[in-house]
Amino acid sequence: MKFVCSAILRTFLITISVIFMSALAFAQTKPVAGLHLMTYQSWGFTVDSSAQGERVRSILNSAKELGFKSVILNFRAHMITGVSSDIRPVVPVKEQAMEEKLVLQTVAYAKSLGLSVSFRPILLVVGPKGEFPYVEKKNIYWWHGNIQPKNPDAWFESYYKYQERYLKLAAKAGAEMYSIGAEMNSMTSGLGDREPTWRLGYPGKWVEMIRKAREILGPETKITYGINYTDQYVQVGGQKIVGGEIEQWKFYLTENFEKPANQKHQKDLQELWNSLDVVGFDYYRALASSHEKFSTDYSTLLRQLEARPQSHASQLDTVLTEIALTLGAEKPAYIQEVGYASVENCFLEPAAYESSKGKLNLAHQSAAWESFLKAFWEPQWPWMSGFGMWQVLVDEDTTENDKGFTPLHKKSMRDVLKKYLN
Repeated sequence: MKFVCSAILRTFLITISVIFMSALAFAQTKPVAGLHLMTYQSWGFTVDSSAQGERVRSILNSAKELGFKSVILNFRAHMITGVSSDIRPVVPVKEQAMEEKLVLQTVAYAKSLGLSVSFRPILLVVGPKGEFPYVEKKNIYWWHGNIQPKNPDAWFESYYKYQERYLKLAAKAGAEMYSIGAEMNSMTSGLGDREPTWRLGYPGKWVEMIRKAREILGPETKITYGINYTDQYVQVGGQKIVGGEIEQWKFYLTENFEKPANQKHQKDLQELWNSLDVVGFDYYRALASSHEKFSTDYSTLLRQLEARPQSHASQLDTVLTEIALTLGAEKPAYIQEVGYASVENCFLEPAAYESSKGKLNLAHQSAAWESFLKAFWEPQWPWMSGFGMWQVLVDEDTTENDKGFTPLHKKSMRDVLKKYLN
């Protein structure tokens, strides 16, 4: 009995110690609000005297004025079909030197405003003829979260080659943070019982890649990976659990396994988790039910949208706590990507890019954002290190009637951001 009590007491004290020390460390860092920037041009990130340069400078100044402390530069590559190892940077080789020069100038300008800059090279799956989104044989919807390359080793070589150029550029730029990947469930944790033919991922390969990335970036740039946090279910232990990729990670990180293959996979995934400076999350979850009737009164609408994001924040808190207790240390979390378009009912399917074709509704965008900030930002969760708002396309001017994700030139969004970020 004494032994049992001593063991319980020891576990309790260790738990309290882990939570206290982690909370103390997090308390020393103030959460940072970031704004994602995207371009479809090799010359898009520029601050020169051209019309494009003037536009980018204006966007950066607006970001600072709205209360953002960071901007996140997104770069793109295409994976040709969902099973190949053919990964092609969108920027042609002959234009890459120009892109790098312009990006460094853009970073310098952003820093002169007091903004930190992060890099986020992303991967998109396209068809053999560039089809996007790519649907194979009318029933297989390929995207970067379910890819199944026939030669995983070759895929990782190709993927790292794409990342390597931006790693070197980020090192020159003195980037605050570097995202080594995002939403690639099949290649990280694996898809679990939901897809038995691709149950386990390749976390060991990610560990190797992060090790090489650190050699390039140096100690100052934080490395993150964006884990999907969505309404997609994962199937573990005969149960369906909603939460997407992070719930699959949690299962493989914390469960007791007997099979050697599962044990090896768990060890590698734990090492991957520990190798990240910050754990990123791409948060796209419905904030209400499609069966609800939504009020035209802003305050009432906000109350309608508050419960779900609060439950999502609590679920994430539970997941992070369970992982911390298993691994013996907490990690800061960063909501790496979250966004709502300014269209009616944007909060029902926030990840639906085609939603910009819907009916303009600035109040719905603002209410969605305020409900997120009330749930994730305002409570000062000990793990919350910040968020990245998706997104401003720097290639075009926007107006208050823009149906996209941008907060610029929208008074209602300005009011929300000023309220919480300042």
